[in-house]
Parts: sequence; structure tokens; C-alpha cells
Amino acid sequence: MKNYLSKSNVHTHTTFSDGKNSAEDMVQRALSLGFHTLGFSEHAPAIYDDAAMPARREPEYRAEILRLREKYAGQIELLIGLEHDWLSPAVPKDCDFWIESVHYVRTGGWMWCVDWDRQRLEDARDELCGGDIYALCQDYFRTVSESIQKTGADILGHIELIMKFNEARDLFDDTDARYLGPALECATLAAESGRLIEINSGAVAKGYRTAPYPGEAMLRRACEAGGRVILTSDCHDMAFLDCHFAESAALAKACGFRTAWEYRGNQLIEYPL
Repeated sequence: MKNYLSKSNVHTHTTFSDGKNSAEDMVQRALSLGFHTLGFSEHAPAIYDDAAMPARREPEYRAEILRLREKYAGQIELLIGLEHDWLSPAVPKDCDFWIESVHYVRTGGWMWCVDWDRQRLEDARDELCGGDIYALCQDYFRTVSESIQKTGADILGHIELIMKFNEARDLFDDTDARYLGPALECATLAAESGRLIEINSGAVAKGYRTAPYPGEAMLRRACEAGGRVILTSDCHDMAFLDCHFAESAALAKACGFRTAWEYRGNQLIEYPL
């Protein structure tokens, strides 16, 4: 069977949360790329995240996707989803799918955000962990592992987000046992959960990285443990809706995966890499 490049993305943000484009602009971009399915996944309402969609806008969001679903019927399948932060009490419901992600972590009684910016990550290291970056990483993977074990989500979002600002490996060494041990344990849990593990190229689109996450070590472990992967662009700008899909597919294949999964309408379909 000929290898297939996904024409589906279900990690998509619009102006309802922290995206740059309207939902309809995103649909039109998806059509121009030949997509058969587009899933919207606004940040679910969260206490700690100014980038999240306010709860008062959720009915408007749902109504707009339903309007677009009717308008573009027969041209593209549109799905209503949410991206939930593990520490948010607002658990998604009535969705076609949802993504569980860890953006916030509690350390020493304080909350810190994994992906604000590098400076605030360094501040968390210094102020909460006495300068020990590996202690911070371990708290991150502890939280991700907890989310994997307890979530009801369909997709596990960017489970190595802690690498976002560490492209040069100058913040920490991701081959160090203090990092790699918890990371691989997390990858094993993700695979054994049976949930889809996202290969996320969002940081590539934003210029922070040249490769998606999770990286090779976690993906190899996930593959060995029987995990399943889905490619997403974590799109916040329609220009990058299919960002790095070919490279993400090649990474998955290099790590041992022979297939990946995508949504075609409401159906999950396995396809060859």
C-alpha cells in the first residue's frame, strides 16, 4: 500500500482562544490544502490561562462550528473539540473529541507554566527548585503521567512540551538519566493507555524548534510499548495548518511506527507511514 500523508488536523486554535485566524478562515485554508477533516480544539476554560477560551464564549464557539459544518457540508468534515489543561476543573463534555494537555504544573505549592517563555521557565527552576532544572522536569513528567492515567481524553497532547525552549540542549540534557528516566516512563504509560499520542509540530511553526515533540527517545519507547500516534500542527496560524507533516511522519517511521492515525469525520482511521 502506498504511504499516505495525512490531510486531517484536529489540534486547531482560532480567535475563540489564542489563535490568529477566525474559524471560517481556518476552514478555507484547510480546503485549499485538500483536507478532508478539520477538528477545532480551543483551549477549554481554565482558571490559570489567559489564552484559554472564556466559559461564556463556549456556546458561541459551538454554534459557529455547527454553522460552518452546515455551510461546508460535502466539502470538508468539521469536528468540535477542546484542549483541556489537566489542572483545570472544567472537564470537557459533548465534544467529538478532546485533547488532554499539561501546560501548568504545581511545584512547592506554586503554579508555573511550561510554555510561557524560556525566562519564566528559568525563573521557576531557580525560585521553586533551587536551580535544579531536573527537579522541575521531574515535576512536569509527574504531572503528565498523572494526566495520562486519569484522563478521559481521546488524545494526549504534546507530552514532551518541557522541551519547547531547549532546542539547543543548553537548558538541560535530555539524555541525562534524571530527565530520561521520567520521560521514558511517561512514554510507556502513554502507549499503554491506548490513547493517541500526539506528534506536535506547533513549536516548529512558531520558530522555537526544528523538530516536533515528543522526540526520538520517547517515541521509540512508545512504539516499543505498542502506542499509537496522530500527527497534528497545534495550529494557531492558518499559514501553518499542515506544518511539518511530512517530517513528523518521517520521524514516526524512523522511531519504528509503521502506521499513524487520523480522523476522517468522526471515524479514526489507521494509515501507513
